[in-house]
Amino acid sequence: MITGFATKKLSPIAIGTHLGEMNHEDSLKYQEALVYALTHGINFIDTALNYRGMKSERDIGVVLRHLISETGKYERSECFISTKAGIIPGDIDAGLVPKAYLQKKLIEPGIISVEDLHVVGHQKHILTPRYYDFAIEQSRMHMGLETIDLHYIHNPELSIAVLGPERFYKQLETLFTFYETKIEEKKLRYYGMASWDAFLLNPSEKGFISLEKVIQIAHAVAGEHHHFKFIQLPFNLFNTAAATTWTQSIQGRRFSAIEAANRLGLTVTVSAPLAQGKAFSETKRPEDFLQFVLDHPGVTAAMVGMKQKSHVQKNLALLSLYP
Repeated sequence: MITGFATKKLSPIAIGTHLGEMNHEDSLKYQEALVYALTHGINFIDTALNYRGMKSERDIGVVLRHLISETGKYERSECFISTKAGIIPGDIDAGLVPKAYLQKKLIEPGIISVEDLHVVGHQKHILTPRYYDFAIEQSRMHMGLETIDLHYIHNPELSIAVLGPERFYKQLETLFTFYETKIEEKKLRYYGMASWDAFLLNPSEKGFISLEKVIQIAHAVAGEHHHFKFIQLPFNLFNTAAATTWTQSIQGRRFSAIEAANRLGLTVTVSAPLAQGKAFSETKRPEDFLQFVLDHPGVTAAMVGMKQKSHVQKNLALLSLYP
């Protein structure tokens, strides 16, 4: 359990900021929800540079400035914030869709080259440290943070599908070396991978990533005191593969992704605990979906989209069950 950011542990429910429109109305809803969450027991926020055209990170920045600088009733150390990079973002406030952002903000200034892009269908992914340096600075600026608690490589399965394992893991070593320098500079505290299916695929499939190999690289870069400490993956009542499919190997023994991560000393956070909204159209209650995830051994927290105060209030009722 990661507890060093504050005197208390991570709340088992994190407020997710992925869903919603890229407009001012939804920003106001998010800001109200974030204020209520942070002042009523939720201390974990999950976001990404590309969420809502960068508005999600900016909304978090508005809230933190209000609670910490303006009211003085909240301390930065009271909350844990994770964000992500790797997918080309857009910037709605600057009027730039991802394609235009890629050209004007990344390629033309020389931050990346076209050769750095790993393209799978309509998706583009990047592993070059120059991009992550840029992305981290953007996230720090948006949220007004000196230090980001956790930075994820977002959907790395895209890059390994293009590069193949040998080239991917070699580039990953370079990226991990970069991440460790950001730790030394106190711009980050931890790094990890937020994946959709990288850890759940059959090892023979394109996009599969071995957690054992990733940890070996982290050890090669920074020894046993490396800061690769988190993974994020989907897990819910309709998609139990993270716990029931033995896709990962450690010293020749097969494990589920969650169990392998735990054995390798990683903290597991869960995306899509409500099955991307399917929980609201089935016979089971959304609370049943959340309890299924939170009760599972080896899961630290579920990332739950909450863009309204009422959503926060409803989910807070579950926190009393997890002292």
